[in-house]
Amino acid sequence: MTLHRRGRIGSVKQIGLQLGILAGLVAATLGPHTRESGAAPPQNCSNAESMCSFRRPMFLIVLDYSTSMNKAFAEETRWAAAVAAIKTMIDADNGFLVTNFMLGLLRFGHDPEPQSPGTLIVGDPSGLVDGQALDVALYGEDPDHTWNACDAGDLIKAALDGLPPPKNGQPTGIGTWTKGALDFASAHLDQAAADHPEDQSMRRAALLVLTDGEWTNATGTMPLTPASENPAITAAELWTGAQVPTHVVAIGEAAGKQFADELAAAGGTGAALDAMNPQALIDALEQVVQSLEDEIVKPSCVPSMPRIMVLLDASSSMLNIMGGMLHAGPGQGGWDIAREVIAGSDSLFDLPVPMGEVQDLTHIGLAVFGHNQPAEEELSVQYAPCNKDNFAWALDPVNSCIAPGCTDPYAKPPITWTFQDGSQIPPFFEAPTRSHMPRCDFWAPNPLACVGSGTYTHLGLNLVRSNITAYKAECAKPNAAYPCDEATLFLNILITDGQYNSTDTQVVDPLKAMYADGVTTYVIGFGDAVDSQMAIAKLDLLAHAGSGDTLEYFDANSQAQLEAALADILGSIMFDPCCDLDSCDLGPPPGEPEPDPLPPEPDATTSTTSDGTTGGTTGGTSTGTTAGATTDVPTTTGEASTDGMDTSGSSTGTSGDSTGLSTPTTTGPEPEDTGTTGATMVSDTDDGCGCTLSGTGAPIRGLLGVLLTFVLGGGIRSRRRAGTRV
Repeated sequence: MTLHRRGRIGSVKQIGLQLGILAGLVAATLGPHTRESGAAPPQNCSNAESMCSFRRPMFLIVLDYSTSMNKAFAEETRWAAAVAAIKTMIDADNGFLVTNFMLGLLRFGHDPEPQSPGTLIVGDPSGLVDGQALDVALYGEDPDHTWNACDAGDLIKAALDGLPPPKNGQPTGIGTWTKGALDFASAHLDQAAADHPEDQSMRRAALLVLTDGEWTNATGTMPLTPASENPAITAAELWTGAQVPTHVVAIGEAAGKQFADELAAAGGTGAALDAMNPQALIDALEQVVQSLEDEIVKPSCVPSMPRIMVLLDASSSMLNIMGGMLHAGPGQGGWDIAREVIAGSDSLFDLPVPMGEVQDLTHIGLAVFGHNQPAEEELSVQYAPCNKDNFAWALDPVNSCIAPGCTDPYAKPPITWTFQDGSQIPPFFEAPTRSHMPRCDFWAPNPLACVGSGTYTHLGLNLVRSNITAYKAECAKPNAAYPCDEATLFLNILITDGQYNSTDTQVVDPLKAMYADGVTTYVIGFGDAVDSQMAIAKLDLLAHAGSGDTLEYFDANSQAQLEAALADILGSIMFDPCCDLDSCDLGPPPGEPEPDPLPPEPDATTSTTSDGTTGGTTGGTSTGTTAGATTDVPTTTGEASTDGMDTSGSSTGTSGDSTGLSTPTTTGPEPEDTGTTGATMVSDTDDGCGCTLSGTGAPIRGLLGVLLTFVLGGGIRSRRRAGTRV
């Protein structure tokens, strides 16, 4: 917003005179501002705003310095409680205020001689001039008018620590000329706009008034009169003229009084927050900060937060090891490894980037894909901040394991999964959080491995594309919970073994369409078969189509390499240095245990979706599948049929094939876009267990062996071309 308003409390020259007198008095009385011993700005705070999507709002604390603030307030005085509460507010939430606002501190009392500029109050050593003291200005007096950004919190705390109580604790002597303070604050904002013309309409402002008494005239002698000295007049001008809200905290006997509520209402904040004790005062300031975040920072900042969709391969091969011959135990299979990397103790959410952690700077969603009949693509978690717990819950096999269909999520097949919604059962997430697992059906030729979920990658891509379209329509609406705009960055991270049951045309079309709409898809080849020639070709195709031929895929054969690939991708994103809003690591108050998601109650006997249905798809979006549903399990001998099985090629091959894939027995051009598996993939596929059976059914090297090989001796092998930063 543009802070161009008519001047108040006289001319700018008069303000300069006041500030000059005040500076001398403060220097003589308090000495220079210094940081608290051992204090430092938050690590994620940056003074630079050149890369910001918005300018940090100005937040001026207007503090009552009348002698009534010396009254008892529980076991301390109102003044002491106010000082402690302000310092707590500054330090709270990892320095949220310091990181996201330009802070200032203004104290007020009364003006003994309103007609004479530069008047001091007899017996006041704190430096009130004409009833005001700007202890910490919003910016410096240097030629560049440098904003007090990351050090403003320390400056305010140092100023408060150096101040005596009003008139050294006397019960009377300083009045409450509140309108004079608001007029001064308004003029300071006007001057800030004049001194920073480059800000234009990008820097908003807000005031916080802490007071314990009725407003008075300029000399502090007449309470609530005359009407021309009502501070609500200035608050209303600030709100209606420039959308500057005035928050009011009423301390002690001011609580519940009409004059306090009138001031807040005029300032656009509804009603004053009452503080009848020190803890209530701290709580009130916390509520003010939350309002500032919700009403000023988030609407400006959230659109600059990238929306990242993780699209995870949920084919049955992700559950197997030993060349696809054995259902993996806990922590061994590709599914558990991916879950640990995506949502474990040191996950993609926790990755450090120059401005903080990824989870504090992005909104991340999760989608999965598998077979096509019934369709298994699923939006597990929508874009939102702090989704790590949601991811971990949705991908945890335990949360889809309900008796009698499942009693051990790592048992030999068959396993019938029951998909659940964590927003409907414990832990009662705020947003829908749908559990999902690849199917683990039984197949006699390979009885110890899970089968059933193929790799229809295009269904997952189509789901992600349609979700982006729907999400953009919602987040662009006024008052959206998480607003977006045309500049909001959307990107996808596809984690797959590379091969798929889809045709090339089916996967290329949505990738190119999303890229044309500004959505880049990063591709990670994950698994032990990603180095075969066919897998490389497919992964190259996916990566090029998803990035306009600017990026190569990432080769990840192990957990360490998957972690490195995600770090490389996320490290290339330009995050907003002024938008670290979400403190996802902040736990419950000290002494309260962190609540862990609880396992679901065994209340179902069949595999169901969150809405109680089984299988099927609505509008192209999966509503869940029954893991033990009837599929076309091959019954012939010799070359295995692929109908109803995972034909992705993960962990596939025949004995003696060093690439981990069988040699194709069918050649020819790429088939027509018929929606069925291409001819070139028929004999180079697996059956959902992660293995390809030749006539002899001999397995080759397994996922476990390759993982061990790369964990012990391999680093990330990025096949990514040099591309532009997002």
